[in-house]
Amino acid sequence: MLSLLSFHGSGRNETDLADFCHQLAPQARFIAPRGPFAQAGGYTFFRRRSDRSIDAAEVLNRAAAWVLQEAEAYLPASGEVIAVGYSSGAIFAEALLSVAPERLAGAILMRPEPLSPNFTFPEMSAKPVLIVAGQHDERRRPDDAAILAEQLSKAGAWVSLHVINAEHGWAGDNADVMSARSWLATVATH
Repeated sequence: MLSLLSFHGSGRNETDLADFCHQLAPQARFIAPRGPFAQAGGYTFFRRRSDRSIDAAEVLNRAAAWVLQEAEAYLPASGEVIAVGYSSGAIFAEALLSVAPERLAGAILMRPEPLSPNFTFPEMSAKPVLIVAGQHDERRRPDDAAILAEQLSKAGAWVSLHVINAEHGWAGDNADVMSARSWLATVATH
């Protein structure tokens, strides 16, 4: 059975991606942990530096600890698990792909940014990864999505990059759901 393991963005909570995941795959099991750090009335999976940059080593350590402490509760023993991350949740999903690629069948990364400009992922031969970036995303550099796609491709992942007419938030024309649903249908047939 397909499971969608969702990671919400900063200042949000575990219910944040429920509707998106239900629209994506209503038959899938929905698994939604809550980030451990309180932030802006919600939660986050890691903390940024004061200048909003990412400490890649810290995020990777958090992801490794999450796998050790939470995998039994949140990662089913059987079936395919696709990580679905939005914003900082997408960055955390990237870290999980790096520290435990064997635990995930693939990933949907919405509005991500690279862990670092020269990050190297471990081998993940033909692992499907969808990146959905906003063309007018005010929180991301214009080349963030392309850099991440290249990093994942170098590790052997099968990467689909979609740049849609959106800012950092959800696209008004449901393009996020349509892109992800179409991608997931293609992945399910392989």
